[in-house]
Amino acid sequence: MTKATIAIETYGCTMNQADSDTLEAILTGLGYRVLGRGGTDGADVLILNTCTVKGPTENRILARIKKLESLGKKLVVAGCMAANAERLRRLTDSPIVWPGALHRIGDAVEDALCGQATEYRGISPKDGLPFILTKPIMRLAIAEGCTGMCAYCQTKLARPGLRSMGPQAVLSRVKEGVRQGAKEVQITAMDTGAYGLDIQTDLPSLLRCVNGMENDFMVRLGMINPDHALRMKDALLGEFKGPKMYKFLHIPVQSGSERVVKDMGRKHTVADFESVVADFRRNIPGMTVATDVIVGYPTESEDDFQDTVELLRRVKPDVTNLSKFSPRPGTRAKGLKQLDTREIKRRSLEASALVRRICTESNRVMVGRAFDVLITEKKRDFKGRTPGYRQVVVKGFEGELGQRLKMRIIRANHNSLFGEVVD
Repeated sequence: MTKATIAIETYGCTMNQADSDTLEAILTGLGYRVLGRGGTDGADVLILNTCTVKGPTENRILARIKKLESLGKKLVVAGCMAANAERLRRLTDSPIVWPGALHRIGDAVEDALCGQATEYRGISPKDGLPFILTKPIMRLAIAEGCTGMCAYCQTKLARPGLRSMGPQAVLSRVKEGVRQGAKEVQITAMDTGAYGLDIQTDLPSLLRCVNGMENDFMVRLGMINPDHALRMKDALLGEFKGPKMYKFLHIPVQSGSERVVKDMGRKHTVADFESVVADFRRNIPGMTVATDVIVGYPTESEDDFQDTVELLRRVKPDVTNLSKFSPRPGTRAKGLKQLDTREIKRRSLEASALVRRICTESNRVMVGRAFDVLITEKKRDFKGRTPGYRQVVVKGFEGELGQRLKMRIIRANHNSLFGEVVD
């Protein structure tokens, strides 16, 4: 009997994308036909691998579920929105799969085909689960969960505790991915800095082993919180100097106010963040610094907001992911008195304009310079990454993904560089 055809839609972070790589591999191994990402026509079951970090994203996913079910589509809801199962159940009777129960995806698909409203929970390790490779990029989640207790974070509810993948399992996966053609390995986690705290190892030790591999590939390290980066700073700096590492540090500060950072339940200070950024920039030439900022947290006063504005002006992050606060069910911040939405919007617009100026200035410094660029993506145009992980749009290139090109940057905006191939 022919197995069903499956499509997967993925929302959110690199970790969710890595989970989708595993879902596809499991289903393919069970004999299902899995359509390419982004294509849903002809699918018997559609898996939505969901994100719950922001309210607007969740609302968009809920609207998508409602539309698909109105069209008679059979669904499986996977990912972090499982933590909001009560709200999901008011909308859909589709099977729900928590992030720690990916190994049950085959059962969930069969339940969807039969119209059964099941829910699969679990905190099973992912070390032995298969994955597929989307050449030339390999996504590798080295840990599930984190050690933080941020007051606003619902992802912590969906992925509780900390479960690090064993170093040998990580290295084996990197080796296999590179053998299959990976040129960029994206090491990801909710907080890569927490890696190994539960299994008596640490992130620099893991990176040292990856840096020591002979194959030709680049490594992009995912988000690391300031408290962990500060704790292992010297060892981490040593590994970032390796030729395989993109000179890219994603270190979220969330607020420029020491008081608000503390209210958020963060384990770092604003001063910690600034210290780590300064040391990385001083020791690693060409370092790109990315951060995350939330505006409109319930306890954020106008003075607190201006502290954030001044921090951005002072540090000038090369990339800033700016979010308006949205209360997430089940979190401590949900129970606080919320700021007026108009005030949150005003602060967001002011901060966004500043971030756009800072990012544009940072990218324009690159104009006229030449870089070795790894081509990693093609939509309308090919796109690649500089050694500092800045995105380069490549015009007129007729080659293949995974190639390295010498490119000169000819113009820039707040989001991208634009380059031409150097003969």
